[in-house]
Amino acid sequence: MHNAADVAMTRPSQVVKQGFDSPIQGAGRSVFVEDAGMTPKWDFFISHASEDKLLVAGPLAHYLQSVGFSVWYDELSLRVGDSVLREIDRGLGASRYGVVVLSESFFAKQWPQRELAGLIATASDGERRVLPVWHGVDAAAVAACSPLLADVKAVNTSRGLHVVAEEIVRAAFPERVATLPLSNGAKERAADRETARKTLQAVLTAGGSREDVLLVLSAYQSLLIALTRYAARVVGPASRFTDLPCDFILYEPHGVTGPIQVTFVVLGSTEAGGGDLPAATDLAFGEEIPFAGRPSNDYLPGRRVGEFPSVLSAVRRLAGHVKSDNIHHAHPELWNFSVLLVHGRRGVQDPTSTAPTRLHFETASYDRLTDS
Repeated sequence: MHNAADVAMTRPSQVVKQGFDSPIQGAGRSVFVEDAGMTPKWDFFISHASEDKLLVAGPLAHYLQSVGFSVWYDELSLRVGDSVLREIDRGLGASRYGVVVLSESFFAKQWPQRELAGLIATASDGERRVLPVWHGVDAAAVAACSPLLADVKAVNTSRGLHVVAEEIVRAAFPERVATLPLSNGAKERAADRETARKTLQAVLTAGGSREDVLLVLSAYQSLLIALTRYAARVVGPASRFTDLPCDFILYEPHGVTGPIQVTFVVLGSTEAGGGDLPAATDLAFGEEIPFAGRPSNDYLPGRRVGEFPSVLSAVRRLAGHVKSDNIHHAHPELWNFSVLLVHGRRGVQDPTSTAPTRLHFETASYDRLTDS
């Protein structure tokens, strides 16, 4: 017996078939394929094992949809009363690309193992139809199950789902990469935010790790925006702008004439601990230099970007990607910055060290991200 997700992952070989001009035989039945000349209805079909739904497939489908792509994903595309097998066949046949989440759970299923060789072989025309995503596996693990798949360039979820999505778009629709927003948070609806909270709560309840939480937050960035006092206009994955030990950057302009606040978000362990995070982070932000400039109407806590060369370098790159009518936007050295440490669970966090630090720190538990 297979549920919708398990069946969805079993037929990726259709996605790599060039054109949609004939039925394809598989598993003893003829499957639905779009007629020749028809424009595919969906940009992406998400193929996955059911065990990867919570952390990878669901958030990835949401992210791609929120930035403007049409996605066939069982929970988004199936309605009560639909024939699961037929609708999956329709989705595969009417999608431009198949995104296949490869994991230990994927390879543990019998149907995918039988079809993986065909998945690659049917792409012999050189057209890229299958876009592999590695989750918790490496080249050796993939090669052990399918040497052909190991030779296909993939993107790893360890980099965050925002990076996975960007690489998928780069491979499938390179002309649209430049239009991807730095954050999908502003495009999320109230229902999306509720889904995000429930997803993160489920991950935390199951004892999820920091890396698991990163996957959720990188797809549902409104969870981070909700922590800001003013509506943050950008949540930038920090790796785009800096090598500093942080995971996200929040950008908050206070109107047109007010100061601009940048918050570097550092994700710590989801377990007890974290008391040493401020000291370690403070050290990693590098040298401090004299800097006397400040906005005339400054009222925010924190340090000036111009006081730390490593921060100024990152913020200058960020400023080049953000449009703003704030009068201080052209002078990133005058911006305020602080560090938000997210770690532990509510009531079991280790107290942070009382040793003096140069940076301005705020802390939050992971449970705070799930608050309404």
